[in-house]
Amino acid sequence: MLYLIPIFIFLDFISKYIANTYLNWQINLLSDFIYLKLVKNPWIAFSINFPFLKIITILIIIWIIFYFLKYEKKKNNLLTNLSFSLIIWWALWNARERLIYSWVTDFIWIKFFSIFNFADIFLSIWVIIYLSLIVLKKDNDWI
Repeated sequence: MLYLIPIFIFLDFISKYIANTYLNWQINLLSDFIYLKLVKNPWIAFSINFPFLKIITILIIIWIIFYFLKYEKKKNNLLTNLSFSLIIWWALWNARERLIYSWVTDFIWIKFFSIFNFADIFLSIWVIIYLSLIVLKKDNDWI
């Protein structure tokens, strides 16, 4: 699974490059429900406006790393370690863009929901996997 990380990073990088270079208009994928439209998003998840966002971004990532090292890493569970490593990686990858440019390139819109990019998708997937592990762990000691 780890060998896929460079492929996912490249997919996120190239998709943002293409969006920034060529996406000058809205492209409907599923009528007007799902479409591509470039937005240089200065806000955090779901376009929530926070003051001092760069500082908050750094603090959240530090807290995630601290939590992982203090509580999860010592459990020595491969799936937990993998999910946290990838959560941290994707958070850092999006934070890199936010810290450099003060915005993140988003371009996938779902009407009445949100706008996001591939890094957001990958981050969300690994958060869901981690949360699922917590739920499964309560019922099964083998995880």
